[in-house]
Amino acid sequence: MRPFPRVTAIVFLLTAVPSLLQFAYPSLETSLRRDPALIADGQLWRLVTSSLVQDSGVPGTVSNLGFLLVLGWLAERAVGPGRWLLYFLGGVALGQAGGLLFDTVGAGSSIGLCGLAGGTAVAAWHGRDPLPAAIGAVYALAVATSAVDALWSYVALAVLAGLLISRRGRAPRWTYCLVALIVGVGLTMAADLHGTALLGGIAAGGLAYRSRLRPSPQLGADVPDAV
Repeated sequence: MRPFPRVTAIVFLLTAVPSLLQFAYPSLETSLRRDPALIADGQLWRLVTSSLVQDSGVPGTVSNLGFLLVLGWLAERAVGPGRWLLYFLGGVALGQAGGLLFDTVGAGSSIGLCGLAGGTAVAAWHGRDPLPAAIGAVYALAVATSAVDALWSYVALAVLAGLLISRRGRAPRWTYCLVALIVGVGLTMAADLHGTALLGGIAAGGLAYRSRLRPSPQLGADVPDAV
């Protein structure tokens, strides 16, 4: 029996509580959000707290919390709590760096989710369960689609989502890295902090597998690659 994904549960609760409270107390989001000017003035805590509230209203809050629960749960079962945290924090760190670089005021757990998307893409390339990577790729594409906000883009997203998930056992393992990389670079060029967050997750995934470990087919434990 696989262990309970406790890191996902903890991060979900830490995010869900303030994200829901902000609807009763709107000033909460303003007080905790990322504001480059205030951060430069010494309010460094915003680099952490801005990931615990959402700036995208009810739809964005429901989407982010839903993906955090589902993607987070599957990712932790596939790669373990240590790598989960590495991917998530890699996305948060590079996402916040992008937010400062692009002078973006806002909040949301989406940059951590982008970190999970990038990290699980690398993990799938190294033989881990491709389902988290497929869902992560769908999330990355959904973020890019929201920037376009056109009917055709949502139809294309639905088609791609179906293909990525239904054919995850047949698609080359590098497919998810390619999607994350293309979306990450594209969004970064568009001065969107989700792009740097995706690249942060990919970098964290590369760091996690720097010793060239691959999962055992029987137990899912890491064993050295054959020379």
